Amino acid sequence: MENPKILVGAPCYYAMDYCIKEFIESLQELDYDNYDILIVDNSRGNEFFDKLEKDFDQEKIILIKDDTSEEINKLRLVSSRNIILNYALENNYDYVLMMDSDVIAPKTIIKDLLENNKDIVSGIYNNYFVIDGEQKLRPVAWCYITPEEFEAISKKTNFPPSVKSHKDLRRHLTEEEVKSGKLIRVKFPSAGCMLLKRRVFEKIKYGLLDLPGGKKSGDDIYFCTKAEEEGFEVYCNTKVKCEHLIFGKFYKDKDGNLRNPLFD
Repeated sequence: MENPKILVGAPCYYAMDYCIKEFIESLQELDYDNYDILIVDNSRGNEFFDKLEKDFDQEKIILIKDDTSEEINKLRLVSSRNIILNYALENNYDYVLMMDSDVIAPKTIIKDLLENNKDIVSGIYNNYFVIDGEQKLRPVAWCYITPEEFEAISKKTNFPPSVKSHKDLRRHLTEEEVKSGKLIRVKFPSAGCMLLKRRVFEKIKYGLLDLPGGKKSGDDIYFCTKAEEEGFEVYCNTKVKCEHLIFGKFYKDKDGNLRNPLFD
């Protein structure tokens, strides 16, 4: 398919005010000539949406207010992601480039990801994760561990009943893998810069998985899990390195740890 029609979509809410201008301006500069930009605001109230309408030309940017009644922040995000997918279906887009509004992609992201010709493929960026009790910067992309790695780990670890094989465990991409610039099959990609073929979002929408202890997964884990169940493979193109504007969003809790308000 030559020059497919792309919808670049991103949910946002009032806490992204620190980066939304830079984010939208970066989308307007993408090196591709057949795409539209859709921003979906799920803030409670209309103040932030009114600001978006004032600040951005709606002949260039499609703005939608998501008036979801969901109270949980994760579910509000799910609602906005699905508005983007439904808009793409209703308006005959060939692909969705699903973004997070604090991720700044290289100008060539659409061309680079299209070249891979995969059903689901992302770029890559970093985030903070708690590892061994410390917050560390790691790539937002996870591979399956190998059967050999699983066997070695199982000799030292008593897994819970939910862990039955290597497919139940994952690891971050290594520094060497990120630097390689290679296309790598992953379990979960950097979902805030993820290109989806139409045949994927015709079948799959976003949601949350139930986890042990009454917890819920992220919307990205749900989406990629359902995609795998439908037979789709997920890839990360480590050549497509994005900037993650995380510090304006995070805040410190009473113990001095960085927290994302999405998970409050």
